[in-house]
Amino acid sequence: MHKKIKESYFYRIFTSMFAVCLVFVLLMGGVTGSVFYGLYQTNLKETCQVTAERIRLTVENTVQNYREMLLEMESDEEAVSFMKGEGRDVNALMQELYMLRNSYAQRITISVIRLSDQACVSTSKDTMENLNREFPNWGIFRKAKLSDEVALYAIAKDALLSPEDRLCMAKAYRGEEGQVLGYLLVEIPRSTLDAIVKEDADQYNTSTLIVNKSASVIYHSQGTALEGLGKAGNYGFSRDMEDTRGMTEENYAFSRSELTELTIMQEIPSGTLTVIMKPLLWAMAVGVLVSILLAMIFSRRLAKTVSDPIEEMIASMGKVEEGDLSVRLNFERTDEIGQLGKAFDSMTGRVEELLARIEEEKHSLWIAETRSLSLQMNPHFLYNTLDLIKWNAKLGKNQEIVDITVHLGRVLRRVMNTKSDLVEISYEMEIIRSFVEIQKKHYGERLSLEVEAEEGLMGLYIPKLVIQPIVENAIVHGFSGSTEACHIRIVGKRREKEQDSAGKDSFVVFRIEDDGMGMNEGELSHVLEFKQGGMHHIGLNNVQRRARLFGDETCGLTVESRLGEGTTVTLVLKAVERPS
Repeated sequence: MHKKIKESYFYRIFTSMFAVCLVFVLLMGGVTGSVFYGLYQTNLKETCQVTAERIRLTVENTVQNYREMLLEMESDEEAVSFMKGEGRDVNALMQELYMLRNSYAQRITISVIRLSDQACVSTSKDTMENLNREFPNWGIFRKAKLSDEVALYAIAKDALLSPEDRLCMAKAYRGEEGQVLGYLLVEIPRSTLDAIVKEDADQYNTSTLIVNKSASVIYHSQGTALEGLGKAGNYGFSRDMEDTRGMTEENYAFSRSELTELTIMQEIPSGTLTVIMKPLLWAMAVGVLVSILLAMIFSRRLAKTVSDPIEEMIASMGKVEEGDLSVRLNFERTDEIGQLGKAFDSMTGRVEELLARIEEEKHSLWIAETRSLSLQMNPHFLYNTLDLIKWNAKLGKNQEIVDITVHLGRVLRRVMNTKSDLVEISYEMEIIRSFVEIQKKHYGERLSLEVEAEEGLMGLYIPKLVIQPIVENAIVHGFSGSTEACHIRIVGKRREKEQDSAGKDSFVVFRIEDDGMGMNEGELSHVLEFKQGGMHHIGLNNVQRRARLFGDETCGLTVESRLGEGTTVTLVLKAVERPS
């Protein structure tokens, strides 16, 4: 059933149209989704890029403010006096430093360091304790010593002054001869960078990094565990990057500051895209399902407009094949299918007329051939019968003459007097029995006939004189010159086949067996050619032709024979219960 559906024209049209619509819907959905995804990704990248640049600008502004503060402190009287060691009270300097620190929103540490005795005034006790242990002459101080400008030093969480420091700025204070007398120091802790990032970052919960030029992560928004020396490479940062803005291979937008030599990296969120795409995908899925449903309806309607008339035409052709030529389509369409239907109606009408004419001609031909064969009695049979009568007359066997004459008359009467060309099988068997009785006058009692038939077979009608020629051939050619017993056996059976519309026709099979001389392969091949020539010039050829004229190509003769063993002839005939 499934195979039959798949082979139907409706299925092919429907699946083709549905596939086209489905591909179109999926293609449009895919293109729309891809375009939206691409636009959203681009917008998301641009947003993250803007965020990174905004954080960079804030950091730059913060650093610039502290740089200006350090430059102003360089000329401050209290700071200058402390650097020169003039012995003034440092409390005033301390108060001034606290006032400066409190003037900024960020939490920072401001320190003034004197080199002569490593004295330090700072807003943080940690700075003073670290410097009192051993004054470092490296890192930020080394950079400040080598520069006349404010030096900036970005450190990781495990470097230099305080574990909390992330940015240090220092200005070397120099004496009249240019020697360094001390340093003005600003320490920016991690909390300050965290406040800047949280203020300027967007609403997405993604990572923000601040990286120095040595590929050290000095700040990571996800915690200090991810900060440290050389960890920026995990996020696609490279010291060799020349661009000041762009994207890393690890999906991070970056913006590098030429002023601070810091790079701000902003992670492009992936989870957010999933959150936004999920309802969109649901909406697209609903749209696709609706489109698929509409495509199915459209494809089905379109397919049925083509397949329904074709199926109707196929059904009509099936009726024509079964013999009903009266069927008509009567399409009321003007398109190609309508023209095809009109052509079909015209064709079936013409075929019906032609078949009726052919049937009439075939019937006339069949009647003519049947009657011709009915009149074609074997001259040898008549001659031998008359010769037999002559010799019995000379011998004075009057009773023998009477018997032969009676049987001959019976045969001739049955052959000549029937008005119909079809006779009952029992009638045909009577002809054969009368014929065999005549032959017994020549062959004696060693010639015998046995007839076996299924119940009800004798009442069926078959063409006249189709079995008698086979029996005659068996006697004349199978037993000629033989002194052995001559036995002929006829077995008749019904074989049901496809019936006609009236349901009255069936097929019968007759096997005519003899135990005579048989034939070699050459003689058998000659017989199977059914040519009108030689010893079988009339009998078997006409039986073959009449059997197929009355029946179909499956009807006719088959012959099996072995030399010295006998011959079996199988005859398949169409039979009717009652002739019309």
